[in-house]
Amino acid sequence: MILHLDSASPVPIYLQIVDQVRRLIALGALRPGERLPAVRDLAAQCRINRNTAARAIQELEREGVVRTQVGQGTFVAEEPPHSDSAEGEAAVDAQCDRLIVEARARQVPLEQLPSRLWRRIDAFRQESGKGEAP
Repeated sequence: MILHLDSASPVPIYLQIVDQVRRLIALGALRPGERLPAVRDLAAQCRINRNTAARAIQELEREGVVRTQVGQGTFVAEEPPHSDSAEGEAAVDAQCDRLIVEARARQVPLEQLPSRLWRRIDAFRQESGKGEAP
């Protein structure tokens, strides 16, 4: 598992780890039941404090993305985390709102967002090996 962390980013390191693990799972690079590195190994690999690595794993566990089995390790959850549809829709809407604000702040015409989003969806599908049509 290779993670690319940016110490200059305003996003805390532990959240960068959480986001990247979620992405690796979504892409199929990490599969259900697959073991993640131990906290100390993750910290060494990423050159971060153990507490930061532990916080990332705790957050993933809280979200139901991974499961930790004492004495055996941390594994990608067999089933995706369950959330009610209203909660899931609210989270996606919040991300869309952040995208709109970011585009506006960078003076990207909002009319360009749909085509840009479709390009990113296509790239994601290609990266994950799922070329299914929309």
